[in-house]
Amino acid sequence: MTTRDLPLNTWLVVEQKSPGARLTLVSKYATQREAEAERDKHNQGVAEPHFSACIVLEPIAQRMGGHQAPTSPLRAA
Repeated sequence: MTTRDLPLNTWLVVEQKSPGARLTLVSKYATQREAEAERDKHNQGVAEPHFSACIVLEPIAQRMGGHQAPTSPLRAA
């Protein structure tokens, strides 16, 4: 999934198997609590956790400078 395709304002659980490795989208959630519970379930019992919960936010600068954020859908002119 490219950064353009990431859903804004949605909690995600992602997996990164090693530092510098690509992130893999595991699941999407409406709330932080759900995402963190899923992350904790995946990381339970492993020596080195590699699942994270995060949210993608729209950059405020996009509205100020007129440039598209990498996560924004393309708009026809």
